[in-house]
Amino acid sequence: MNIDNLYRLGLWIQRLRVSSGMKIGGERHLLDGFAIIQQILEEHNMGEGCVEEINSWKKKLDKYDDKQVEITEADAEKLSHDADNWNNQIHRDLNRKHVVEMGLQSGLNPDELLKMSDEQPSEFIQEETWNRLTAIEKSDFCDAARCLLLGSATPSVMVVLRGAEASIRNYYQYTTKEEPRNKTWRQLLHDLKSKASVFDIEDTFIAYLDYFGKTKRNFAQHPNKIYSLREAAVIFMQIMGMVEDIYVQIQMISVKSNP
Repeated sequence: MNIDNLYRLGLWIQRLRVSSGMKIGGERHLLDGFAIIQQILEEHNMGEGCVEEINSWKKKLDKYDDKQVEITEADAEKLSHDADNWNNQIHRDLNRKHVVEMGLQSGLNPDELLKMSDEQPSEFIQEETWNRLTAIEKSDFCDAARCLLLGSATPSVMVVLRGAEASIRNYYQYTTKEEPRNKTWRQLLHDLKSKASVFDIEDTFIAYLDYFGKTKRNFAQHPNKIYSLREAAVIFMQIMGMVEDIYVQIQMISVKSNP
């Protein structure tokens, strides 16, 4: 749970504990607060029993004919008691959650890595490119960003290179209109090179992709290879650049196909 949700949850629980004088409906009033609390608790699978009681309160308050009136003193007193119980339950749930600190371990912007770990575009890859990625690519790059946030260098390299291979497979399919099937990085590039003249592929671009295969992918497959965080961050950024270049080529193919 992020800090923003924690703040909103704590703020509304506190408001419900002193709900006397609050109106039933409208922005920042009781029904609005119940909706916010319920959404956060359900999203994070917390507050066992609380959501049911909140639903009961929502039904009860919905029976007020005029939503602009204040809650009765009797209901406010009962709500204060229930909100105390919800507060205690939420504290117990939070104390049971395992926490792993994420931060500036790799030297890359942790806020931008966090965006990517949540499958959102970030400063590492432009939104237009991100939106064109396949589900496999997004998943792998998301996992690579998480690894960097947690200081896990070698897993980050492995998974970002797997995502890079998925990008090459996508490029191969766009270019040749053929399924890549189970071909490896090396086999895909060999095929592309043999068909370069047919599909108007620049030799320099194939050589560029081949460079990453030989200097990054092949080394990563060595059973005894361990990466430092600095190496992992550099490879992550290089792969992000390579993926951007691949999708520039894919875009050019799309334009040629649909003039």
